[in-house]
Amino acid sequence: MTPNRRIFLNVVATYGRSLYALACGLFTARWVYLALGKSDYGLYGVVGGLTVFIAFINNVLGVSVGRYYAYSVGRAKIKGHEAEGLEECRQWFNTAFVIHSVVPLVLMVVGYPIGEWAVRHFLAIPPDRVEPFVWIFRFSCIACFCGMVSVPFNAMYAAKQYIAELTVYSFAQTTANVVFLCYMVNHPGDWLVRYGLWNCLLAVVPALVITIRACTVFPECRFNMSYMKSRRHLGELGAFAGWYSFGILGNLCRFNALPILVNKYFGPVQNAALSIANNVGAHTQTLAASLRTAFQPAIANALGAGEVEKAVSLMNRTCKFGTLLVLLFCIPVCLEIDEILRLWLKTPPETAAGLTVGVISALVLDKLTTGHFILINSSGRIRGYQISVGLCFMASFPIAWGLMACGGGVYSVVYATNAVLIGATLMRIHFVRRYFSVPPLYWFHRVLFPLLSTVIVSTAAGLVPVHLFPPSFLRILFTCIVVELVFLPFSWLLVLDREERSYLVSKMKFPLRGKND
Repeated sequence: MTPNRRIFLNVVATYGRSLYALACGLFTARWVYLALGKSDYGLYGVVGGLTVFIAFINNVLGVSVGRYYAYSVGRAKIKGHEAEGLEECRQWFNTAFVIHSVVPLVLMVVGYPIGEWAVRHFLAIPPDRVEPFVWIFRFSCIACFCGMVSVPFNAMYAAKQYIAELTVYSFAQTTANVVFLCYMVNHPGDWLVRYGLWNCLLAVVPALVITIRACTVFPECRFNMSYMKSRRHLGELGAFAGWYSFGILGNLCRFNALPILVNKYFGPVQNAALSIANNVGAHTQTLAASLRTAFQPAIANALGAGEVEKAVSLMNRTCKFGTLLVLLFCIPVCLEIDEILRLWLKTPPETAAGLTVGVISALVLDKLTTGHFILINSSGRIRGYQISVGLCFMASFPIAWGLMACGGGVYSVVYATNAVLIGATLMRIHFVRRYFSVPPLYWFHRVLFPLLSTVIVSTAAGLVPVHLFPPSFLRILFTCIVVELVFLPFSWLLVLDREERSYLVSKMKFPLRGKND
């Protein structure tokens, strides 16, 4: 199968998986909300977020390992370098295995006592619910530990672009979760601890399957003691991960420190509202994640093979396609958010609608330059970029804190988040210009302005049924139809250029073509 067709099929597979997970997630989140109640539902996200440092390290090392895997796979495609690229990838695997075996143990020993202390003495948790939430924290630690150990194996799937197989595991995982949550909501009781245990199993079992399967499928996943002691690989991977972690620290403020701030200022009810908004945002994120999963290894492969022009072209496509896939869902949701939340949750918190729109707008801002982010990380030249973007993201916490202290209310969270994302967008554009000589005006003219025009026209069309008809499920459907009837042709004609339209048309023709397909 040709590289372009593999990218396309990977996008289709992961987007299908994402739509399925989105539909199931939005539907079942209501069950969780009803079964746990407002207070437990809001606190669950806060307590689970205490494992964020482990998840943070996991994400940092996972991205770092994936970058070096994919770069080595790209080198293996250069004629005469096949064996060298394979051996290089095997060396990176052994290095990653050592790191992902030692670091989780250290984190558990150091972080677990601190996290349990925070649950018992720091967070605003009702006294009779402290012990159950201690168990939630323990289950979260186990899930993070197993997920971290499996990263070197999981990353190989992405680097080799075996995305379809991961999609099968995801479908099975989502379906099992729907069955469990259906049973939970239909059998009332105190489900908090059992729900935490289920989420732990839902993370651990697929990780074990993926690990065992990778060892049997990929020749790169072979253990070699001499490779595990390579100081050069450990140093290079450590340097990349170190700079990358600085940028991710800023994201911690956005996603995990801010809910704690909300908890201290406004209590569990507003945490529930923010959890609902983040839940919708997380499921919407999966729509764009399908593009990132498919394009990230392809961009790194292209750079590894010395095809810089191809990598830049893939960057632009990632920005456009990723944003379009998010907007396809987000525009009608934002227009009908009050009615959607009422039908979904019956009695949602008052601020849930506004917070959800704010979270979605931040997501769209992030997707506008996600291709730039992938290209910079794939190049390995990340020090200046990660320092700049990391400091920008870290500013979200003091900005939100200052707004709350001045009486800005819970919406201060989304105000701060959107402000720093605008700054991060400009930084990404700057560093791509600096490293790859891509003019900023190209992005403004080819990506931002066409997308902005499409959003304005589609939103204006969607406002017509919103103002003409009373709130109902039928109005939601009608709004969606009207928006998509405007959004899709405008996206095709205004956002996508001739080459991108030809690319999509050619990939929709399923019979495999020749070498240049």
